[in-house]
Amino acid sequence: MTKKIIIIGGGYAGTMLARELDQHAEISLIEPREKWVHNVAMIRAMARPELLDEIVIPYDGLLKNGKIIRGRAASIDGNVAILEDGTEIAGDMIIIATGSTYAAPFKMQGDDEAAFLTKAKQVIAQIDKAKTIAIVGAGAVGSELAGEIAFARPEKQVTLISADESLFPDYPAKLGRAMLRQLGELGVKVRLGERIKKLKHTDQPFVPLKNKIKLADGFPIDADLVIPVIGSKPATGLLQNLQGVIFDDDGRAKVDGWLRPTANPDLFIVGDIASTGDTMTIVGLTRQVGWLKKALKAHIGGKQIEDVRPYKPWPKPLILLPLGPDKGASALPFGVTGPFLTSAIKGKKLFIPRYHREFDWQP
Repeated sequence: MTKKIIIIGGGYAGTMLARELDQHAEISLIEPREKWVHNVAMIRAMARPELLDEIVIPYDGLLKNGKIIRGRAASIDGNVAILEDGTEIAGDMIIIATGSTYAAPFKMQGDDEAAFLTKAKQVIAQIDKAKTIAIVGAGAVGSELAGEIAFARPEKQVTLISADESLFPDYPAKLGRAMLRQLGELGVKVRLGERIKKLKHTDQPFVPLKNKIKLADGFPIDADLVIPVIGSKPATGLLQNLQGVIFDDDGRAKVDGWLRPTANPDLFIVGDIASTGDTMTIVGLTRQVGWLKKALKAHIGGKQIEDVRPYKPWPKPLILLPLGPDKGASALPFGVTGPFLTSAIKGKKLFIPRYHREFDWQP
């Protein structure tokens, strides 16, 4: 008998799993939005708005056999997902892949695609108008955004501000040094070990009073536009009321060796909500998705899930950090690499053609 698998969340992890398992099980992907957003490319779209037409993609071509259910899961009861409208969807296994939230305009804040695009275009217009831009937060999004704007719009003065004393302190020091050097080559001013005295908003760009912001010590920085990129937050609302779930200090749910957060043997989580030791990056969730795909195929074929080798995260944190199409640095399994491989793997095309193929869609 064909197994029924419910996947909750149509972001990167959910769509990858749904597509990979589509030929092996009866897939129901629960997702309230009509279109998928390639968030990775939203960073470059802030400097190159023509990309918006290529990175907001309909779900229609994703699955050949399974179905996409338009709705939002409100709760889980055993192996039943209950939607906000009361609809109950039963399955043999449930996978929660609700991802994370992030400051506008890099991820959808709600379910309305038109509102999301309107907000993105408003921010693009603000960037176009601004002469001086301060980006607060020098993680992956902040650093890449600084590089993309500086590459595409070299007439603008971009300042990147970080409370950390170095860039990417959780990775090999060589990565941070390479990024700092290349940002400097692009004309970006990087201020490390600095905090902003007060941010008007932390979840969306804003024009500061008198076109200046002040550091904690009172030092003023010229900024016609401030873009806060403070970091991702795991979207774990669906897990909050599940008995037995334990959350780590970052708000991610702890899992056993088979990506299960509770005693329910048929409930799995994957991606940004799972506390696995992986970073909240595409590189991290791709490893989880690859393992879960193989484990569930074996389980569908009659193997006990506990007989599958437990999941192991990357032994070292990995990340790909393009700065425009030709610069950047990456931490890969064999070490830190520079612009050539970063550009070849990600920077040139940002995986856009790949997702067009996977969703069977052309702009």
